[in-house]
Amino acid sequence: MLDLQELTEARDTALAIAREAGALLMSGWRKNPHVSKKGTIDLVTEFDLRSETLLRERLGRAFPNHTIVAEEGAARDVIDTRPVWYVDPIDGTTNFAHGHFFFAVSLGLAVRGEPVLGVVHAPALQTTFSGAVGLGAVRSSATGGEEPCVPSRTALLDDALIATGFPYDRRVSAENNLREFAAMKVRTQGLRRCGAASLDLCLVADGTYDAYWEQKLAPWDLAGGCGVLRAAGGRVTGYDGVPLDLAAGRAIATNGVLHDALVAAIAEARAAALV
Repeated sequence: MLDLQELTEARDTALAIAREAGALLMSGWRKNPHVSKKGTIDLVTEFDLRSETLLRERLGRAFPNHTIVAEEGAARDVIDTRPVWYVDPIDGTTNFAHGHFFFAVSLGLAVRGEPVLGVVHAPALQTTFSGAVGLGAVRSSATGGEEPCVPSRTALLDDALIATGFPYDRRVSAENNLREFAAMKVRTQGLRRCGAASLDLCLVADGTYDAYWEQKLAPWDLAGGCGVLRAAGGRVTGYDGVPLDLAAGRAIATNGVLHDALVAAIAEARAAALV
């Protein structure tokens, strides 16, 4: 485990790097960037690749003894004894490609598979979330304002505003979250689906959302936002309430107060889908 001084330095360095990548993204946002497809609805732009190149180079220089695993390029093998940076150069590529504001650069640091630090920079929203376990988490603006991230105290699903997302293979797979979505839509105050897991997690961290769940996520989708959420005092687990496994790709994230209720509700919805 890194000590608090090491976490502080890593957070500050990651903040500067993420903001540099964010400036790069803004140079192409809403300017018809070249788009190609990894799958039917899974997009990649030239700016995903340029952002990842920048992030790999800067992080590699700043943290030569850490492993870097990123979305678009070939990932190095993860060595359990080394801290691992999980890098998403654009979380919300579809949003970015369409000129939507809801996308981010996401950097998450994990130690032995556990997210301990996160930086999620949303340049079009002029908002940055950052935090590390033991140091707390903050939301900062482009004007320099900064507020601590504090999860909500909502205790009932009836009163909760929650978020989710859907996998890229939703057209062909029954494991597409649609049954869970339908069940939770009628059990909560409201549901949101904005298309960037890292930001959804951060919005749970700062109390905007009371909870979030999603499946078929990659480690780079989860690590940054989970680092911020854990730093803020929220809770994130797998679907069964077991400790989060970044490789498993299923996450339930909450303010902590209604965690068990959401775990049970998702399990109930999934069981009903199998009947």
